[in-house]
Amino acid sequence: MVSVRSPRALRTIPFLIAFCLIAFPAHAKYSGGTGEPNDPYQIATAADLIALGETLADYDKHFIMTADIDLDPNLPGRKVFDKAVITPGTATPDWPYFQGFTGVFDGNGHTVSNLRIRGMDYLGLFGLLGFGAQVKNLGVVDVNIGGSGRYVGGLVGDSWNGTVTQCYSTGAVSGVSSVGGLVGSGGPVTHCYSAGVVGGDSGVGGLVGFGGPVTHCHSTSAVSGTSGIGGLVGENYADIITSYSTGAVNGDEDVGGLVGHVGSRIAAFSFVTVTQCYSSAKVSGRVNVGGLVGSSSPFADVTQCCSTAAVSGNSSIGGLVGNNGGCVTQCDSAGPVSGTWSVGGLVGQNFRDVTQCYSTSAVSGTGTGVGALVGENQGDVTECFWDTQSSGQAASAGGTGMTTAQMQDPNTFMAAGWDFVDQPDGPHDIWAEPPGGGYPILWWQLSPWPELPRFFGGSGEPNAPYLISTADELNSIGHNPRLMRCHFKLVADLDLADFPFHAIGDHECPYGGTFDGNGHKISHLRIKGGSDVGMFGQFSRGAEVRDLAVVDVNISGTGYGVGALVGRNGGDGASGGIVVNCYSTGAVSGTAIVGGLVGSNYNNGSVTQSYSAASVSGTSVVGGLVGSNDNNGSVTQCYSTGTVSGNDYVGGLVGCNDDGTVSECYSTGAVIGHTRVGGLVGYNWYLSGVIDCFWDIQTSGQATSNNGTGKTTAEMQTARTFLDAGWDFVGETANGTEDIWWILEGKDYPRLWWELSEEANL
Repeated sequence: MVSVRSPRALRTIPFLIAFCLIAFPAHAKYSGGTGEPNDPYQIATAADLIALGETLADYDKHFIMTADIDLDPNLPGRKVFDKAVITPGTATPDWPYFQGFTGVFDGNGHTVSNLRIRGMDYLGLFGLLGFGAQVKNLGVVDVNIGGSGRYVGGLVGDSWNGTVTQCYSTGAVSGVSSVGGLVGSGGPVTHCYSAGVVGGDSGVGGLVGFGGPVTHCHSTSAVSGTSGIGGLVGENYADIITSYSTGAVNGDEDVGGLVGHVGSRIAAFSFVTVTQCYSSAKVSGRVNVGGLVGSSSPFADVTQCCSTAAVSGNSSIGGLVGNNGGCVTQCDSAGPVSGTWSVGGLVGQNFRDVTQCYSTSAVSGTGTGVGALVGENQGDVTECFWDTQSSGQAASAGGTGMTTAQMQDPNTFMAAGWDFVDQPDGPHDIWAEPPGGGYPILWWQLSPWPELPRFFGGSGEPNAPYLISTADELNSIGHNPRLMRCHFKLVADLDLADFPFHAIGDHECPYGGTFDGNGHKISHLRIKGGSDVGMFGQFSRGAEVRDLAVVDVNISGTGYGVGALVGRNGGDGASGGIVVNCYSTGAVSGTAIVGGLVGSNYNNGSVTQSYSAASVSGTSVVGGLVGSNDNNGSVTQCYSTGTVSGNDYVGGLVGCNDDGTVSECYSTGAVIGHTRVGGLVGYNWYLSGVIDCFWDIQTSGQATSNNGTGKTTAEMQTARTFLDAGWDFVGETANGTEDIWWILEGKDYPRLWWELSEEANL
């Protein structure tokens, strides 16, 4: 008998279905979780891991491992993979990153073991990490990965702006190019290590094949290949900091105990540093072979590093660097070095700068260009030494030979200007006498490290900056290289009258942290120096100073890069930092590249919503706010009012704008010079941009400028002049709602929004 339901009963069916769906939900994905940051998907089994790899829609989610996972292909449900487990899809040649993992994968201290892959490109547990991806707290152990192409790593094949933190790998990894024990290509990689066997053709490293930055990492892996072969990194295009390697390294060309080539050939003009690193590897190759670095590009620094590696090869063989195209500063080498031509205890072949370095390496060579410190030199070697006894060599292409006794006497080096811990010889405390005596060591080789200065509070981290309350606390920053990446915050106005101030950061140790002035003033800053002179001598990538006034300054330099606040914001290829909501008053003078606030603003450095009322004088490239604005530097929503004088390239705001941008700025100060003189800009390269900017033709005494618009004083004190150019003022919305500027119409020039707040507090 067939049952016939009434229409009313039929109408209840959807509600019953809905009720059932609510009461009996579908089985959860993986082993639990929802994939949200506060409730990540739980990965507890091999099936979970494989399911993640097959679920492209989940690549932007959050995951956490809750157990160790064994992928041994001899176990049920396992296999030898022919692609990466996660992000296994084939990348397109034009844009390979669409299929990358962009979420967060927390290993939670667990391991993935016995991963076996035989494939081509983008191989690893993760084939691709996309923008913003994070992989952390994970070990991949006993891996065996072989690729016939590029981007092969034990954990990640290619990391495109993803981060790998507190991870490690063991086992065997091989491929053709961009092959690493942990990561094939990319970075950043932080607090990681590798221990295994890594092989390939080009760009092969114990930890990372090609990439960076790499920080606080190490490798004990044995590494072999042809070119760009390194114990830690094959080729790096970003910084390597506080890292080391100990495994055997063998290759043909560009072979280094730590890194094969510094400054990648693809990103040939990116500035990179290797700092506070060491190698004790056994390194062998044919050409460009170094205990730490095989070869380096012109825009590369090797700083405060050492090597005890045993190094052998044919030509351009060095105890620290085989072929140096960049700068080697404050480094030493001690391992035996042997070769044929261009063989040196520290550098085999030098094309640029070697400064404050020494070598005690035993050196042997059968051809020409064999030296105790430098084998062949076409650059500058200054304030450097070698041990005439331990080296077995009586000559070098640079440096000064000393006996072992002299080399173990700190006075030998201090007389040459080297800076030692606990000695009145300079502000930075780079070198130290080891306990019990001996050759100098670097400060970071001391155990324990020298005690850091005491501050009013904080820990130097971004969310807990060191608090500065006294002049002594401020002055102690420049004494310690360990503080150059720390963060600071002023909690009081400071008077530095008659105070012997040491600039924060210089060429060897540029400042790369954040300094928050917190609306306070530093007054009567007095500095006399050579190049890179200012409260901050030199900025590097990541540096920022904000909400700070330096008033009644007296700053003078005899070299290049002089400013009241920053001498050089970036330089020699180094990326610049950020100056925002700052101002200066007083007097600034120098020889070249002199500015009232910043001397040189270089390589993406920016100066924003700041001003200077300081008088500025120099010989060449002199500006009321910035001396030189170069290489994608930007000066935005700023002004200057001080007198500017010089000979050549003299501008009321910027002396020389070369491939930079100046926008929504003005100047009113008197400008005096002889050639290339302008009321706003002295010289503007034809591809540089000066946008919506003005100068006062009456107060400046200049009717012309190399770009910008000249106005009378009355016009410069009229809001309409600037409103018509799109400037955003308080009280109007046609040009925006950020309220950048305000003005006392007919009485004063435009002022910045934060000056209105200051006046309200007076």
